[in-house]
Amino acid sequence: MIAKGIENTNAIIGACELTLANLDLARPAEWKEVLQSVIEILDSLKTNFFMKTNLAIPITNACLKDTTELQSMAEKQDFSRFPEVLARFRGNMGKLLKQANMDGLTIT
Repeated sequence: MIAKGIENTNAIIGACELTLANLDLARPAEWKEVLQSVIEILDSLKTNFFMKTNLAIPITNACLKDTTELQSMAEKQDFSRFPEVLARFRGNMGKLLKQANMDGLTIT
């Protein structure tokens, strides 16, 4: 059985890929770079112990919500809120990376 954190990570990667596919050349290159970077980071995190724990579920749920929203906007070609949601997603990804490093966490 796949851990929920890993399942969410796979869904986030899929949503990022679909969003990238729907971004046209007129969109800022930074958006594409962020999404591509997230895909690479999450792909490497899938083997991380943290991603297999219940601690990963809330933050991966938040990231998945963001990427689903980005994907929906890209599919509809409605980019009015895209920068705002992308900024929120970047913040949640920062939290995920910090938590994945398990800084300050003691397992007893």
